[in-house]
Amino acid sequence: WLAGSYLFRRLRQNPSYYGLHAEPTETAVSKHLSRLAMRCFRDLERALCVRIEPGEDPSDVRVMSTPLGRIASQYYLSHATMLAFATRLPQIEQAATTNGAGNAQKTLCQLLCLLSDAAEWAELPVRHNEDLLNRELARSVPFAPSLTQPIDYLSPHVKTNILLQCHLVRAPLPSSDYTTDTRTVLDSSVRILQALVDVAAYQGCVHSTLAAIELMQAVKQACMPDRSPLAQLSPDLLRLPSAADAPRCLGDLMVLSDTRLRSFFAPLATADSPMDAVDSWCRAVRSLPAVDVVVDRQACPVAQSQSSSTVSLDELRPLTQYSVTVTVRYAAVRTEFARASMLKEPGQAYTPRFGKTQYEGWWLMLVHPAAAVNDELLAIKRLSMQGRDQKGAGTRVQARSTSLMFITPEVAGSYALTLHLASDAYLGLDQELTVDLTVVDDAQMVVPKDPSAFLTKDQISKYQ
Repeated sequence: WLAGSYLFRRLRQNPSYYGLHAEPTETAVSKHLSRLAMRCFRDLERALCVRIEPGEDPSDVRVMSTPLGRIASQYYLSHATMLAFATRLPQIEQAATTNGAGNAQKTLCQLLCLLSDAAEWAELPVRHNEDLLNRELARSVPFAPSLTQPIDYLSPHVKTNILLQCHLVRAPLPSSDYTTDTRTVLDSSVRILQALVDVAAYQGCVHSTLAAIELMQAVKQACMPDRSPLAQLSPDLLRLPSAADAPRCLGDLMVLSDTRLRSFFAPLATADSPMDAVDSWCRAVRSLPAVDVVVDRQACPVAQSQSSSTVSLDELRPLTQYSVTVTVRYAAVRTEFARASMLKEPGQAYTPRFGKTQYEGWWLMLVHPAAAVNDELLAIKRLSMQGRDQKGAGTRVQARSTSLMFITPEVAGSYALTLHLASDAYLGLDQELTVDLTVVDDAQMVVPKDPSAFLTKDQISKYQ
């Protein structure tokens, strides 16, 4: 493969430039490329992206990708980014678990620093005298742009952090160059955040996974997570008088009738356009998805997935992998405010301040709360609602179903698992459901004759 590359051609023309300090004979070039390939494999191995094992022949090696390597390949990220995520996420999770819910701001700050330290930002330009502008902007954002002291304001990673925080608080930028740089940062931020979620989930970091999803929501909406969800529509909504029965979140607005919705926004109408802004906010609310989640009470043993046999969630065997179907359904809303006037494509998310078109998606996370010491992540999957409904051309998808695979606890008893439904585009629309299941002991269950129905210890370790 390397013999057909541009490197191979240039290596023969200018060997010393590429590290070959010998005559570029066929043997010397072959040995040099072999050493180069092995050096790259070793770098990937240290970054936990591949696993190297000796082959059958003493001169051969077997190279196999790891989950981190597959994540890096899927999102086109550097192995250095994967190593940083894999190394620092457990520390963030430990701090979040130790200090509880009151540590949300610190977790957000740490995740922002981890995101901005990704190797993909190394080429972000820091122009002449921009270190002074970076220092000035850092005074107007909530968090320090780096966890290391002293802060290097000439670093592209520090600038990335500052630009992300300015985007979250909607702070004005000093020049058009900063606007262009912010657009560059936002273009790549989503795929890096998706990789961050995948790595956190792979490591079983429940709190960090949820925090990373919340950070993705905040970036797409240009809104700090600790602010009222109403600020996604407009910061002006926070100036409305706070009556006892006033809507406090997006869900409260979505259940209002069109008449009451218009009355809620009416006090903010301006003299220049008394109803234009009101109608715009009403259309924005009606563009948000009203979501219902349905969990099938029948589960299918994964070892018997080819058959049609299912069992109730009240009759599960211990240490057995099951698949349960979860359906995410959009509820129909009758309204005079046309959704198409705000969103042009089926499945498009309402993200007016992000720049690029985004599409609605949902994360499903099945968690065993307080399993042993920490919460245990049993399953996670992302559902995309992009596309057209087959039953109605031009309309958004009304429902999507997926299967979550999980392993039951070892000890028999009743368990209340938590199913998290988290949007990847909206703050304040997440849901939590309780999934009750019962694991029966050996005396109560019928043991199958086929031993493959049970998981071995090696299979459980591989799953974990």
